[in-house]
Amino acid sequence: MKSIYHKILAEINVPENALVFAKIRAVIDPHAEDIVHSFYRIMLTDKKAILFINSDLVKHRLKASLINWINIAFLYRETEKEQDAYLKYQLEIGLIHGRIDLPISLVNYGMYLIKNKIVELLLHSKLNRQELNKATLLSSQVLDCALGLMNESYQGELIINEKESEAFKLQFSTHNLAFDCERLRTSLSDWMRELLFTIQQEQFDVDHLPTIRHSNFGLWVTHKAKLFLINRTEYIELVQLLDDIDEILLKLKDGFKDLEQRKILLKELNMFVSKSIWLLGDIAKEIIEKDNGRDSLTRLFNRRYLETVLRHETECSMQSGLIFGVLVVDIDFFKKINDNYGHDNGDKVLVQIAEVLTNEVRAGDFVFRLGGEEFLIVLGDINSKVIMRAAEKICLAVEKTAFHLNDKQSLSVTVSVGTAIHDGHPDFNRTVKLADTALYEAKNNGRNRVVAANQSALTYAEIMR
Repeated sequence: MKSIYHKILAEINVPENALVFAKIRAVIDPHAEDIVHSFYRIMLTDKKAILFINSDLVKHRLKASLINWINIAFLYRETEKEQDAYLKYQLEIGLIHGRIDLPISLVNYGMYLIKNKIVELLLHSKLNRQELNKATLLSSQVLDCALGLMNESYQGELIINEKESEAFKLQFSTHNLAFDCERLRTSLSDWMRELLFTIQQEQFDVDHLPTIRHSNFGLWVTHKAKLFLINRTEYIELVQLLDDIDEILLKLKDGFKDLEQRKILLKELNMFVSKSIWLLGDIAKEIIEKDNGRDSLTRLFNRRYLETVLRHETECSMQSGLIFGVLVVDIDFFKKINDNYGHDNGDKVLVQIAEVLTNEVRAGDFVFRLGGEEFLIVLGDINSKVIMRAAEKICLAVEKTAFHLNDKQSLSVTVSVGTAIHDGHPDFNRTVKLADTALYEAKNNGRNRVVAANQSALTYAEIMR
């Protein structure tokens, strides 16, 4: 479905504007570097902006990217294909802004600075009044459209980031939920035992029979479980069990003096309490086993939380100077393993590779399964020597491991590894792409080896593509 920006781009890129575009470019192109210099000179005086850019980053990475952006912004795009490519380009820039959590106020302020500089250049150009009016209006439309596209994808990316960050936090709180379930099982047993003991006392006052609603179990179901288990059948069952137990307690009060009736009611009560204990255990087991952020086979993190971790590491790197690195690990000739030994044995190799990787990294590192036979490791607080040592250690550990198969056979396996270090660029996808390129080189050079990325091999324009 075409968006409103397709319509705007089509309206801007009409044939009668082709000459206006050419005149704008004739004024702006010779001064593109001056526009960028002025832009970053002002930005580097802003305290918020400094958190995301510094003079070295501007000099080596961002300056050329912004010059390129200005050079292509005012091209006349006659065909729908050209307009679609431009739209996608601006959306990608917005996604990058979202990935690095760049405040939208800085994005808007940056466009304000660029627009002012361009208008200033047009005003001092040799364009006559009519040409100047057309050029000023068209340049404003082009820049407003670009900003709108960036902000649209930016907002979408921020919403996704926020949801994933919250979900990532909840992965840790689910362990607390499982712990609560186990603790409540003991609490319920104690409650039932205390109730039976109290009933047997000679001075027992039946009017003081405890209710389940005000016990730890009752309070947890009413206040906490509703938040975590809402719309799940387990929550409905727990609420029903609360009602059933309280109903039995009321009946117990009314028929307490009838010994036979009391025995029947206590037996029913014990059944409902036992069922509650069993259900809590079942919930705890499911919580521990079912983790949507983990690969079902290897139990490693899957792609879902990769951006959350990389975004966090990028912030640490840019704000605190704690450099992180990425290893992309690929099992050599994995297709042959599946073909020769079957997919069941291929799965066993994947599980054992995951164990080796987990054992060889530090407690603060993250191991992800990207899919198939490819894994990614994020290492914090490293340098070029540390990351190479870590990668070579993994290669050697895999090579020395005997991988056990279903028929009691063992198999030798090797891996290839590509490494990259975050180079200060705010877009973490660059680091991953560099490591991927290094892995490809390791594969082409004979496998079972580590290749470090050429940190200057990938330009910003290549990342954008």
